[in-house]
Amino acid sequence: MVQEENKSGYFKGLSRQDYIKKTHEIMKKEGVEAVSIRRIAAELGCSSASLYRHFENREELLYYAELRTLKSYIDSLNRAERTWSNMWDIYVGIWDCYAREAFAHPEAYNLLFFIYPNKKLNKAIREYYEIFPEDLKRTNRFFQEMLKTPDFMSRDFEMCKKCINDGAVTYENAIRLNRMVCMLFAGYFKKVLDEGIEEYQIGERVDQFIKDVDTIVKALAKDLKGYTGYKQRIH
Repeated sequence: MVQEENKSGYFKGLSRQDYIKKTHEIMKKEGVEAVSIRRIAAELGCSSASLYRHFENREELLYYAELRTLKSYIDSLNRAERTWSNMWDIYVGIWDCYAREAFAHPEAYNLLFFIYPNKKLNKAIREYYEIFPEDLKRTNRFFQEMLKTPDFMSRDFEMCKKCINDGAVTYENAIRLNRMVCMLFAGYFKKVLDEGIEEYQIGERVDQFIKDVDTIVKALAKDLKGYTGYKQRIH
């Protein structure tokens, strides 16, 4: 239980959820640089010391707040899942949803998956979904576990393991698939991050990336199970 505000107004009964929501609100409107501990405390009417009772530093607070950005990715997964008919549809389709959201929100995805990879922050992702369980309410169990896996390549390998279990790829080629597709995405993403991208260009860039993923899948798959290329998209 958070200590209630004392006579000097030093502490307030605010939760981690309150700080996360306010930080995300500012980030969404003005960007990461607009966020400071002093500003968050001022807008919530508490002291900086009160905020530090919940978060060690600004970086930790930013990480939790940026996790809110993944909500639109989760929603797109839930919609697209209805169109997938085989294991490769699922594998490539997840990448389609992920790339589309990452290219649209490069600053947030860079912070979440590339800037803060240390173990302490990585553990935050599971706690985040305990604070905001509604974000995963309509998501199947596999997606929930995948979304709670913080490491970038480990997330993809959760999908690769399903392909192995489905007989769609050998273990050795799943290792190659994981490495090649993750490195491919990292290259595409860096270009977006460095050069920027207009909203109207996102669809074409995602399509280019997915065509490259299709090429890798077809080269490494043990059984394509009727898969000819990822075409079904709902956004």
